[in-house]
Formats: sequence, structure tokens, C-alpha cells
Amino acid sequence: MVRVLICDHVEVEKLALGPLFEVEYKPTISRAEMLKSVGGYEALVVRSRTKVDREVIDKGARLKLIARPGTGLDNVDVDYAKSKGVTVVNSPESLVEAVSEHVVLLMLALSRNLVVADLGVKAGKWEKNALVGSELKGKALGIVGLGRIGRRIAEIGKTIGMSVLVYDVISFPADVLEGFGGKVVGIDQLFAMSDYVTLHVPMTAETTHLVDGTKLSMMKKTACLINTSRGGVVDEDELAAALTEGRIGGAALDVFEEEPPTGAILSAPSTILTPHIGGQTEEAQSNAIVVIGEKIRNFFTH
Repeated sequence: MVRVLICDHVEVEKLALGPLFEVEYKPTISRAEMLKSVGGYEALVVRSRTKVDREVIDKGARLKLIARPGTGLDNVDVDYAKSKGVTVVNSPESLVEAVSEHVVLLMLALSRNLVVADLGVKAGKWEKNALVGSELKGKALGIVGLGRIGRRIAEIGKTIGMSVLVYDVISFPADVLEGFGGKVVGIDQLFAMSDYVTLHVPMTAETTHLVDGTKLSMMKKTACLINTSRGGVVDEDELAAALTEGRIGGAALDVFEEEPPTGAILSAPSTILTPHIGGQTEEAQSNAIVVIGEKIRNFFTH
């Protein structure tokens, strides 16, 4: 019998773990209680609420697997877990469509001044002549990070009629580009040439503040930045300054250095800020759990 501790809110029935598994569902478990009890389980299922650091891993004497429905693993010390022989799995494939659609939504909203238009009408204004937008067709879409989400956005961008520029620190087969006619460029070139730059990279030492004052200074005055990856990838103070001074056209952020966000970014002009909802669709959340259930079953039965 494999004992599984679920530490966050999960639709347990969708895991479909079966009779081989004994599941303890404690979605509001405290850290103290988790540290006290984690040693009795072979598998740990967490979402973003629960931090699985060295102390938790050391207490998990029988722990073999840590499973995280969704993409982010910022709350799990993956390297330390691996050093202790504990496997870590997540389900990034489940969020591809949701996040990709959110990116396109943000680009469209920026291009057509959607938020300003909505708020204006609700305030009794009729600013039709002042709200002249632009079309995405014919614009250059720069994608930093060509993983599953980056590739899906490239496909959508091509369908809309955008030219696609891509940059990734990891090399990839040339045939990956054939589906959307993308052009591989250096990161500086991407920032300089793109009308929209969208970020799809993990949070690492190398990507922390990847988008800083220098990168922002390379962008067109009319260009917009979209970040749905990880908040720390963008220096928010530098971004707020660039927006306030009119050095770039706009920004849409779904992730922040601190969540909920604080600081100058909240009052910067030409922004759309959403509360980390890129993957928050019924379909994506359901699929994330189904996929994790399959990975747990496969891990312990193969």
C-alpha cells in the first residue's frame, strides 16, 4: 500500500489512484503538522500553498515522490529532493492552452485599449476618437522561451498574421519552426525588433530580472511586454519607470515578484495586471489533476 498525503485543495476523485493507494486528504494542514506526519508517506501532493523545502524533505524518511499539479515548482526544492532520491513531477502540459489564450487576450486588450475603454464607458465617458488602437496582424511577436506554451503562442500568432521571432537558451530541432515560420534571433535583437514580447521561461538564477532596464531600453517606444511566466523574470521597478516615462507602449503582467504585488507597478500607466490566472480555467485545472494522477500511478506501478 502506497500512502499519499495531499496538502492542498485537490479534486481527489480526479486523481483516480485506485486501491493500491491510501490517500490522506488534508488541504489545510499546517506546516507543523506536516513536519510531524510526512515521514509516514511515500508520496506528497502539493499545490502552491505548501512549501516543500529541505526540512520537509528530510522529515520525509519514506518519501519517494513529490507531485505538483500545474506548472510552477518554485515552492519545491527540486534539486535537494533529487539529491535525496525523491522524484518530483508536475503537469505543465495541462496548462498550455489556458496560458496561451491568456497571452493572446492580453495582447488584444493592450492593442485595443480595452480596459481604458471599458472603464470610460462605465464612468459615463465616450472616448471613441481618443481610443485608436492597432491590429495584431502584421506585427512582430517576440517569444522568449520556446517550450510548449511558447510554441502554441507562435502557432496562434502565425494564424493571426503576425511574424514570429523566437529566442531560447536551449537549442531545438529546426523542424520545430516549420509549423509557424518562426525566425531564431538573439535576445537583444528580439527585444529591439518585436512589437510584442512575451516571456515563457522558468525562474532560475539566470532568468532573474532577465528583463531589466537595459532590455527595456532596447524595445520600440510602441512595443508591449507580456509576462505570464514568473514574476521575478521582470524587474518591476524598471518596468514601471519605463512605462511612466513613456519609453515603451504598455505591459500586461499575470505574475509578480511578490503576490499580491506592491510598489510602483500598481500605479504605472498603460498596464493590465491580472492575479496569476493564466492557468485558471476549468479545463486546465481539471486536466492538471488528471495528469498528475496518471504520473503517480505510473511511478509506483512501473
